[in-house]
Amino acid sequence: MPQMGTLHTVTKIARPNENALDIVQELCKKRKRHDQILCFVSSVAEVNQSCKLINQISRETIVAYPLIQSQHPHVQQYNIEHGTVFFSTTVAETSLTFPCLKYVVDTGMINVPVYDFESKRTVLREVRAAESTIKQRLGRLGRTQPGEYYSLYDFKVDEVLYPVPQICQSDLMNIEFSLRKSPLKKGFNYMKSFLPNKPSQKAIDTTIEQLRDLNILEKGSSDKLTNDGEALAKLPDFGSLAMSKAVLSALRNYDCGRDLICLSAILGVLNTTGLLKSLPQHLKSPDGDFMTLLNVMNEVLLVRQSSPAKQFNLDQVCQSKGLKEIQHVIRQALRRYQTLEKIFNQSPNFCSQAQVQSGDWELVAKSLLAGYSDNVFVSMKELQDRSHLFVRYNNRGDIAKLDLQSTLTRPISTAPVSLVLARDIRHSTAVRATAIISFVGEIKAEWLEYPLEREFDLTGDEETYLNTTNRYSNAQMKFSHRINMSLGSQKMKFKGSSGIVLNAELHLRQQMISELKFNLTNIPNPADNSNFARNLESIMKMTYIFNPMKWRWATERQVEITINSNTATKTCEIIVKGRDSDNKKVKNEFDAFISWLRNCAVIRHPNDYVSPRVLRPAMRKDCRDIEERINCVTDTKRTPVDLYKGVKGSNATRETRMEVVAWIAVCKFDCKLEGGFVRDWIVGRYTARPPGVTDPKKWIDTSNPMPALVKEVIPCDLDCHLPSHMYFDIEKFQDELYKYGITCEVKRDTWRYVVLFDENEPTGPFTMDLIEPHVALTHDRIDLDVNNLSVEKDYTHELGMRINIQRKPYEIELENIVNNIKNGHFKVLRPLDHYVQLRINKMQQRGWTQDGPVMSVIPDPHYKYYAVLVPLPLSATLYIDVSAKMKSISLAQIVSIEEIRNPYLEETYEGMKKLIAKQCPNQNPNEQELFHGTKSAGIQGITEDGYDDRYFNKGGLYGHGAYFADDPNKSHGYTEVNTANGTHVMFYNKVLLGNPTTLTATDNTLVSAPHGFHSVIGKHTAMTEY
Repeated sequence: MPQMGTLHTVTKIARPNENALDIVQELCKKRKRHDQILCFVSSVAEVNQSCKLINQISRETIVAYPLIQSQHPHVQQYNIEHGTVFFSTTVAETSLTFPCLKYVVDTGMINVPVYDFESKRTVLREVRAAESTIKQRLGRLGRTQPGEYYSLYDFKVDEVLYPVPQICQSDLMNIEFSLRKSPLKKGFNYMKSFLPNKPSQKAIDTTIEQLRDLNILEKGSSDKLTNDGEALAKLPDFGSLAMSKAVLSALRNYDCGRDLICLSAILGVLNTTGLLKSLPQHLKSPDGDFMTLLNVMNEVLLVRQSSPAKQFNLDQVCQSKGLKEIQHVIRQALRRYQTLEKIFNQSPNFCSQAQVQSGDWELVAKSLLAGYSDNVFVSMKELQDRSHLFVRYNNRGDIAKLDLQSTLTRPISTAPVSLVLARDIRHSTAVRATAIISFVGEIKAEWLEYPLEREFDLTGDEETYLNTTNRYSNAQMKFSHRINMSLGSQKMKFKGSSGIVLNAELHLRQQMISELKFNLTNIPNPADNSNFARNLESIMKMTYIFNPMKWRWATERQVEITINSNTATKTCEIIVKGRDSDNKKVKNEFDAFISWLRNCAVIRHPNDYVSPRVLRPAMRKDCRDIEERINCVTDTKRTPVDLYKGVKGSNATRETRMEVVAWIAVCKFDCKLEGGFVRDWIVGRYTARPPGVTDPKKWIDTSNPMPALVKEVIPCDLDCHLPSHMYFDIEKFQDELYKYGITCEVKRDTWRYVVLFDENEPTGPFTMDLIEPHVALTHDRIDLDVNNLSVEKDYTHELGMRINIQRKPYEIELENIVNNIKNGHFKVLRPLDHYVQLRINKMQQRGWTQDGPVMSVIPDPHYKYYAVLVPLPLSATLYIDVSAKMKSISLAQIVSIEEIRNPYLEETYEGMKKLIAKQCPNQNPNEQELFHGTKSAGIQGITEDGYDDRYFNKGGLYGHGAYFADDPNKSHGYTEVNTANGTHVMFYNKVLLGNPTTLTATDNTLVSAPHGFHSVIGKHTAMTEY
């Protein structure tokens, strides 16, 4: 740490990697009445966010003030005199003396603009502060009283003595041109020998090449200025070559010289757009920020010109015009304008042109394009891509968002402006994948005249589509006499004037729009049963379940999906309107949904789940830790400070990082979290890692096309259902994660996103499934009871169930599941198939134990129906048992074995079971599994209404009653063949014999079992009847 000579003692306290807001709160508790606290952070955004957060966290007991460059000095002075807690970025922004500064908290980071000569862009990078910067920050203390300096960084201060000189990381074009137009007439190649820190030779060469490309320097070995360069050299310095070229074009070509001079004056003193939102509405121009700023200047200059010089009072003017908040900016702009005005009044070349004012945006825009032609951005919506993003229209492919302060911002529900010109393109390491374009104006394609080459890819089918019905040939007739166009090898190419190229490209993209129609019922499958038809019927009445899918395709690819449901004809027509390649992808998603639907017994209603509730008091008192972990994922009141601790704090772990990702999905994007993470971490707090594996990257299972981890990692992943009431934007989700330094890789499937997180983090990777809501509704059955829990936004102590298994006859309560998880037990709730067996094996390998036999939990049928039949998998225990018994029937082949779910019958059966049990020894109702054969007419009746004694056989061997057999051969004799498909139907039933009487001779006079008995067992032949 550097040693400082100060008037008072300064104590240095190291608190590496701790959160600045925690330290500030700690200091607020121990400070004396007038002591002040100054905290240095890296960016203006962080300054404003910190002030807001400290206010929220302290419940408004701590008021923090920002100290930033764009503030008026009077505002800074007032804040320092009256405030206690301050956040700032650099020492330069806190040059005023603090009367009672006691504490400085230093994150040790700073944002620095760095120009990349390869990409030709300036990126705002967060870097560690140099020793000289830290000395300056430390030097704020010890002036008026003893102080304490809290360092939150963990680097060695003296490793970097000074910041990298700005000349070594800046765009050199303007400086190079200034040197060449100076009396010296030489650039950096000559001057570098006199500089203590030299720019790289590559940077100098790149700069010279750029000046040649701009026709400012002559081509070849000569370094002389061109005619344009000589003309620019006669102009005053406008801060950038781009603005100089724009002013020159306005003076020479567009008769709007005064407009551009005014505009340059105010733009020259602005580096942020914060003032735009505070401007009066009547000054805001529909053409954008340039004309808005010009309106501001014209408003002030009009008063200045109409008033005697000594009577012009800027304070009064700004007050009357509603410009008081930006008075300090206008004062600087006015001073700059007056300087330019004097220079042009004395200019022999441009004196008269500088007086010409047009107020015409088209002329102003064309002048600006002369300097900023590289800064033209087209809405990606126009290019059939994501709405509300823009792409630079020069083949560099830079993606950008519109500055939220801009006057051209539109509500998210309306279409963005189509084409804009920007002064600033800001890239920052604090923003994940896009730049921010600021100071923008809306332009028309016809105003663009610079040469451009463009191309885009298309599929073979799309190429064929353009070549049919003269779509491409008509476009050639319309545009090819002005530009070059070619179509072939799945590429569309353009070359010519940029405005015509843009119009031609947009025209052909519109021509590529095709329509695809198909019906959900137009996908026949012989294996489809009545459930599939019923489920399709349900879908026709709730097509809103596809809304998130429709919103996603409309927002991300401008594809329009229309669903026409006709319940009368039982058809569901899908119309997809977009590019052929996108239409096919939409069709694939519907096909994937249908494949899920085929395996679904009863499609769930969106609200068919068990709402979260707290555990009952007897268990809850021992599960407070579970509620704490639920809160970490579901509490919307968690602050960024809390989340930061979970990601980067001293106690951060893989599990706390997973909690933060889950919180963002649940609380910011309304997802529902369920499955393994709720089971293993939130309830069970189980963790495990693969034995003997030291490199966490090896946890990733590379055998899968989608990201996955080996099963030994616990907890393994996050399972989320996407919201059904809103559009889930995967890009915004990644942006939110990026704020906390969490990076990920996203893969898209036909029914979900699969995301891999923290591949390079020492804590280890994890994955996340984000399942589309319409697909989630087809997941109607649960494999294990312990996998059935879910948590939701703002249910901070409660657990819910995805599938309702509380109903009779299952009656599995929330407390049963939590107890099973805590004790490492699980119930199997589906018949065994390959998938379920894998789940069981996985749990048993972890040391868990299966609790009881396999149950078969089937959802209730749709309200219109009494029963639902669900095919048993071949590997199910019941299937194996029944098929073994059926082998006794000669030449019989099993087509399918289906379970019947009839809630009303089951409830009646369970009631009778209790009544009969009460009347039996040891309360054993003597439940047996027996066969029953019936004619075709009785199949539906038994399925829906059970064994109705009104239809019993009165002439049976043992009188009036329902007859069953333990030998399927006996029951098979009572079935009949279905002439349509050659099959027979037999029932395999649970039968309550209770206390039976055994008869060895027939008695057809019986109307019920004898008094004291519940049933009759007939033994008059070798085959027993019941």
